[in-house]
Amino acid sequence: MADHTHNYFRDRTHVYEADVVLRDADVYHVEGYIEFRHAKWNAEAFLDPQPFEPEQLKMPDVQINVLDEDGLSPYSLQRYMDLPLCTDSDADGRWVSVDVLPFDASLVPPPDNHNLVWLPYDCRLQRFTYSNFTKCLLRKYPLVHWFGDSNTRRALKKVSTLGKWCAAEPDSLVCTCNDNTEPFTNYNANQRISPFDLDPEAGGAVATGAQSENKSRIVAFKWDGLTTRNNPPWAEYFTSDFEERLGRPKLALFGMTNWDTAFESRAFFAGEVAQLADIVDAKYPGADVVLRTGQYYCCTSDMDKFWKRRYSRLRNSFFDQTLIDHFKTKFAGSRNVLVWNVAQLSERRPYKLREDDLLKCAANHVRSEIIEIENQVLMNALCNNAID
Repeated sequence: MADHTHNYFRDRTHVYEADVVLRDADVYHVEGYIEFRHAKWNAEAFLDPQPFEPEQLKMPDVQINVLDEDGLSPYSLQRYMDLPLCTDSDADGRWVSVDVLPFDASLVPPPDNHNLVWLPYDCRLQRFTYSNFTKCLLRKYPLVHWFGDSNTRRALKKVSTLGKWCAAEPDSLVCTCNDNTEPFTNYNANQRISPFDLDPEAGGAVATGAQSENKSRIVAFKWDGLTTRNNPPWAEYFTSDFEERLGRPKLALFGMTNWDTAFESRAFFAGEVAQLADIVDAKYPGADVVLRTGQYYCCTSDMDKFWKRRYSRLRNSFFDQTLIDHFKTKFAGSRNVLVWNVAQLSERRPYKLREDDLLKCAANHVRSEIIEIENQVLMNALCNNAID
């Protein structure tokens, strides 16, 4: 048997291989970077956040030309409208300029602030109105329990205003980064538990009594992930009279990992995820589950001396995968578990655009245009099997 112990020596040069799939017809140039050394991407309990100082590798001057001369590639934009509608919120894709689309751009979700649209490779996204989404919820998920942090709050502001939030002033501070103190009336966005009813024409309004038969209801739960920073602890949401107070939904959506990555160890998070999965099994029998990944973290490290948030691109992904793997394993074959991969959407953007947008927002919130596209991905996944 070959001796592989030399692979563990830190003073040796190691070569790692990875495959890259180039699906789109284009001209590609190769660049390489070392993001972290000595596993410093994973700043656990005894390691403070590390500076992000990627080292550019010397690479051969290689140009790769991918052609689709006969137009028969399954990834050709000419064939995009022939793809089946997306019923998954985790489909891989790419950002494409509206200027090169060979079809009407209004047939797909709206573009970001750089006029790029998100197009999955293996399925087709259609553009949903929030009115149609509300009708879909009423038909398929009349009651939804939706857990999350400030990223969820921003998504629900879009939902509860039927897309009007930030439509008029997308470049304002509220829409590009921080809406913490914004007055908002469609639901009580900063309360720990905030039920609101959705009407296809009027939008959201704070719930004041029993749910109407012609309105869907979303119960928004505010939490700081599964961290010890929740006061009271997050598990106390699920008291013995939980169903009596807040109903039994057909859909439960959980957004987390940003706070968890920032302040907890992976071992602690894994234990809390296991506890949450057991609670979901007991409190949400038969309900569909959506897991929202953490927001993508890009291009820097959080060196704030007060917060000491242990973010890194790889660490965020590591925590996301811990959550996804546990739920997929526990509920395999017994219920529908969707992954709402918002991190992927931002990570696939051109590097310069990620850097320009995210470095300007200490809260790591994405712009309202990206929130709209994230919501469109979710609406397609939930409703493409339920629309007329």
